[in-house]
Amino acid sequence: MLEQITKDELMVREILSTAKMLFAQHGLKKTTMEDIANAMGKGKSTLYYYFPGKTEIFEAVVDEEMKNLLRLTRRAINMATTAKDKLKAYSRTRISVMEKFHNLSIVVYEDIFNHIGEILKLKQKHDKLQIDLVKEIIAGGAQTGEFKKLVERDIELFSCTLVAAFRGLELPIPVSNFVRSCANGTDVLVDIMVDGIKG
Repeated sequence: MLEQITKDELMVREILSTAKMLFAQHGLKKTTMEDIANAMGKGKSTLYYYFPGKTEIFEAVVDEEMKNLLRLTRRAINMATTAKDKLKAYSRTRISVMEKFHNLSIVVYEDIFNHIGEILKLKQKHDKLQIDLVKEIIAGGAQTGEFKKLVERDIELFSCTLVAAFRGLELPIPVSNFVRSCANGTDVLVDIMVDGIKG
């Protein structure tokens, strides 16, 4: 059954898409509600009908990007057959999507600190979803015998560690640049994390 999209949902999508483009070009501080409305060919009142202000639009853009990351990650994981391949799909997709999101985050980096409370709340919510996704993969691998049996606490610990490790690879620092520049760098990391470095 096809999902029915309402007029309001379409308008919110258009606002977020336009705002994302403008934020990526000019940053949050320099982008105004009027800029967003003009780019859409609408009046500012249309934007204010859906959002109290520019900050809320920015938060919605960030939230939508994080939801998109989860959607794409889930799709890639569902296409993999083994738990290890699911972890590789998770890491590949996350790096790929975050590199695209990075363009937006570079421009608004300074502005983010002015809205750090709101951004951290969104991040915590989405981090929990990422950890739950990895826990599902690890628990599935343990259940099928692909991974050793683990107690719930160890699954939680390993999942948190993996999410933190992959988050670190998203940062533009020498270590993450090296891993991303290596052929199948994230896949090799997953192999090491899952199989260890035993000979």
